[in-house]
Amino acid sequence: MNDQPETCLRVAVSVGIKETFFYTVAEDIASAACVGSRVLVPFRNRKVTGYILEEVTRDNNQALKHLLEVLDPEPLFHEQLVPFFEWLARYYNHPIGQVIQSALPGGLNAGFFKTAFLTEKGSEVLRSEGVDPEQRKALVWVRNNPHKRLPWPVRKVYGLEKKGWLVIQEHTKKGRTGALMRKFVRPKKGIELASVIEENRGVLRAKNEIEFLKTVFHYDAAPLGRLAEDFSNGVYLANKWINKGVLEGYKGPVYRDPAGDIIFQSPVPERLNEHQSHALIHIKECLDSKTFSSCLLYGVTGSGKTEVYYRAAEHTIENGGQAILIVPEIALAMYIEGIFRSRLGDRIAIYHSGLSQGERYDQWMRMVRGEADLVIGARSALFAPLPRLGLIIVDEEHDYAYKQENIPRYQARDAAVVRAKMESIVVILGSGTPSVQSFHNAITGKYDLIAMPDRVEQRPKPDVEIVDMKVLTEKGLKNEIISPRLKDALAQNLTAGDQSLLFLNRRGFHSLYLCWSCGQSIRCPNCDVALTYHLRENRLVCHYCGFHSETYIKCPSCGKDGLKAYGCGTEKLEQELKRLFPDAHVARMDTDTTRKKGQAFRILKSFSDRKIDILVGTQMITKGYDFPNVTVVGVVAADLSLGFPDFRAGERTFQVLSQFAGRAGRGDKKGKVIIQTFNPDHYAIRTANAHDYRSFFEKETQLRKQLGYPPFSHLASLRLLGNNKTKTAEVAQDFTLQIKGILNNWPKRGKEIQVLGPVEATVSRIKGKYRWQILVKSVSVSLLQYFLNEVDRLSKQVLRSSGVNLISDMDPYQMN
Repeated sequence: MNDQPETCLRVAVSVGIKETFFYTVAEDIASAACVGSRVLVPFRNRKVTGYILEEVTRDNNQALKHLLEVLDPEPLFHEQLVPFFEWLARYYNHPIGQVIQSALPGGLNAGFFKTAFLTEKGSEVLRSEGVDPEQRKALVWVRNNPHKRLPWPVRKVYGLEKKGWLVIQEHTKKGRTGALMRKFVRPKKGIELASVIEENRGVLRAKNEIEFLKTVFHYDAAPLGRLAEDFSNGVYLANKWINKGVLEGYKGPVYRDPAGDIIFQSPVPERLNEHQSHALIHIKECLDSKTFSSCLLYGVTGSGKTEVYYRAAEHTIENGGQAILIVPEIALAMYIEGIFRSRLGDRIAIYHSGLSQGERYDQWMRMVRGEADLVIGARSALFAPLPRLGLIIVDEEHDYAYKQENIPRYQARDAAVVRAKMESIVVILGSGTPSVQSFHNAITGKYDLIAMPDRVEQRPKPDVEIVDMKVLTEKGLKNEIISPRLKDALAQNLTAGDQSLLFLNRRGFHSLYLCWSCGQSIRCPNCDVALTYHLRENRLVCHYCGFHSETYIKCPSCGKDGLKAYGCGTEKLEQELKRLFPDAHVARMDTDTTRKKGQAFRILKSFSDRKIDILVGTQMITKGYDFPNVTVVGVVAADLSLGFPDFRAGERTFQVLSQFAGRAGRGDKKGKVIIQTFNPDHYAIRTANAHDYRSFFEKETQLRKQLGYPPFSHLASLRLLGNNKTKTAEVAQDFTLQIKGILNNWPKRGKEIQVLGPVEATVSRIKGKYRWQILVKSVSVSLLQYFLNEVDRLSKQVLRSSGVNLISDMDPYQMN
């Protein structure tokens, strides 16, 4: 009897189960079953995809199922990522298998479907008479379509299986994504070019034949497609010399290259300024210490943070490490990638959701294999599987785009700090307008604060003017989109040959349509929001669910004809600018104009090449772009973000205004910023006008401390969604009483948690689902997590048959 302990594998399965499971592995696949490998495992009565987390000693008395298959030729992530995945699952209260699945490139996962084949008894039944017509039809289909997906629900043919007429099987459909294979040509081993030419002079008939052979032998392996491009008879010559036994053909993987042209050639500064030098000295000391450090790089817009990022990444790479640079927008990732690639070369990977599945797979595998020194991308680049990671940079760390609103609902900035701590490396959080949370962490000593208060080359900050739109309304100019002051500034800028940016954080043409008779807005039938008119498609559109409608409709409320359009979006602003300045080149950049791949890049490239005079856009254009010829920027409606029902509304407004103002005057000429607002005395607008972050921070933290909001507490949102309005409201009220009952049973620590609500969500219905919200606050994050786990267990007991679903969101950013 063998008493030696055996090993088994701990696997996270990609289903909604928080636990992990243990499996044994057969000897023939044991060498391929490594930590980080994607595998196929039996789970209950089906097969599912899983991910190997660790190899452990098996208890010989433990009965375990066998792992079925290793799905990839090499692991998809490294062992040091496992604790990070486990933390994400624990902190954001989500099954770890689904956390890993969401981090990996899409298209990898195997699919499963039911097939069937006839038994001998089933074949006899088909040959007989008197079979029910529907049953005969099903048997005929199974006979004629072996191994194909059943076209009906499986329950329809269970009865036929019980009769022994057919056998139902589960078929595995492998993921769609993998390496891109192409045909190559190479010389056979042991064959030399000189001897080939000498021995075959009589058959070297084509003029370019020797050049062709030299090319193949020079590169050792040449893509057949490239040979066909370079030589008009390339395919013929390749086949000729393959038949002669000199060359051989084979298939090999090639990388899909997502990199585009460089948008803007960033000049390399001869030397760093004083603040940049001090920042880099501190960061290098942290990097050289090989321990965890978190640095908040607070540099005003235009202070040269990108150059500090570059040199920090360069220092990391020169010392054998790798780096990740995360930015909040895909378009910004493309812009930054171009700057870094022009200086670091091709050992840069780019990773974001705008790539095709194949491109994402290729970039991911480059990272796994250690073939990339720097990864640049949006939120998902946080998971880059770099084996020698030494530095993570989060640019524009304040940006709300770092919070993922789909499951798993992680905050990439906060998670980056945790990953850096787990891997004992350095994380840099950079911003010209730091989040209140990060700046609070800096002044309380959790982060190192590195300040860069001046623009590079001592460039002055732009002049900021506030236009009070209430005054225009009193003068009878209430329908003016662009104030006279902004019109004059744009006209003068065009005359001077400079460029302008205009920001309006609302896309579409008109923001709402009202009925002349009853005054009701035309609303989405699926969501509790007004429809927005889009001129190009000439239709009303819901920006939540995508519902659209013609404009020539009767009022749903009173049934009368006649609708009146109100409000303004980026589409209308673009048209108005073209009317005011017919000779100017005006373009628009928002999600409507950048839906197709490459469109954002083309707009930015055209603007960089000065083919666009005025660029209109939503928040997409407020990010960290550096266009030196922009001297005027205008904020058309600064009040939009102040209207959000969110305790961060003031912070959001200050950041957007300050960031956008920072796009002006980054070249030789001083910039001008014009902000149109109905609330010129709001503290967020006043402090943005004065470039005074400290005053804003003091006012904002004072308010939050009084109300007990982050960073003075931790917050979680519990959202209840249901199809029936009355039922959802009733369940929300009852469920809140029950979770408060949990706290009542905790006589000591229950008072440390505050439950607010339930309240109907600001947008009470989205995509047909009625929405209620409960907020939970606690100073202790561990206590809050424990409480949320108890709430999760309760929900599975009491909500299962109610028709209402619970969404738990740790550190929520969308409060509507």
